[in-house]
Amino acid sequence: MSSWAHPTGAPFARMEAFTLFDQFPEPARSQLVSAFDEGKTRPEWCFTEGQARLAYWAPFRGSPPVITWQFDPGPDPVAAAGLLRRSLDEMGLSKMIHDIPLKPGLSPVVDRAVEHEALTLAGFTMEVERLMLEWAAGTDLPDDPGRLSYRPARRMDPSYVLDILVRVSEGSLDHDTRVEVATVGAEREARWMYDDLLSRKAKPDWFVIGHLGDTPVGLVAPDDHSIAYIGVLPEHRGRGYVNDLLARGTRTLAEAGVPRIVAATDTANLPTAAAFLRAGYSEVGRLYRYYWRAS
Repeated sequence: MSSWAHPTGAPFARMEAFTLFDQFPEPARSQLVSAFDEGKTRPEWCFTEGQARLAYWAPFRGSPPVITWQFDPGPDPVAAAGLLRRSLDEMGLSKMIHDIPLKPGLSPVVDRAVEHEALTLAGFTMEVERLMLEWAAGTDLPDDPGRLSYRPARRMDPSYVLDILVRVSEGSLDHDTRVEVATVGAEREARWMYDDLLSRKAKPDWFVIGHLGDTPVGLVAPDDHSIAYIGVLPEHRGRGYVNDLLARGTRTLAEAGVPRIVAATDTANLPTAAAFLRAGYSEVGRLYRYYWRAS
């Protein structure tokens, strides 16, 4: 019985997974167990070597792994780099992301030196610096100008939503979106994003398309505790609609009682970063995103 297709119904598969997960200290072990039950990791995606440990993670069931997760390099960057290279080779992957989140003012080169060196030795390159943002309960809610009406994306024809996602990616300032559109195409990137957003833990009506009359303007997709995605169609940019969409997403989560809403955007994406700050979000750190691609 496949440990991937039937993770919760196969005792042997769970035993196999837990044996590997036991090699990770808490809270990593519990997080791996939860991710396994959700179909977001597998025992064969976990690797250990000496004191270094590594697991890979997929955003939704059926997706290939896209990010390193639970990476503990231990004290030796050379050994950790070897673990990274071996795991990437055994997994047969062509690309991978690794994130290092830090408090403001800290640097991965200095403050996560072993991890940074291991990544660099394994062929990863730091390409993007992102703002980590947070809205906390008690902060004033952003005003909703009332210009847009909202329709749940889950109730709409998937082709309609996919077309909007394709169009939102045009001229995007987001590094990941630009890279994926350039390498796999806008349609494939939109399909992946659609599947990702619909797999989130958000309530069904939270992911919405904003309309001006019957004309779509953009979208916002709150997760259970974050703004997972927000975007405005090219022909409507420059008119402040990102403020409307962000107000909708923030108010949706705040009214649901979420005490802390998190978000992230590239530091180079100045319009989106400014919109979050106007909406009452504050910078709580920086996320340094490293990329590995098969040569």
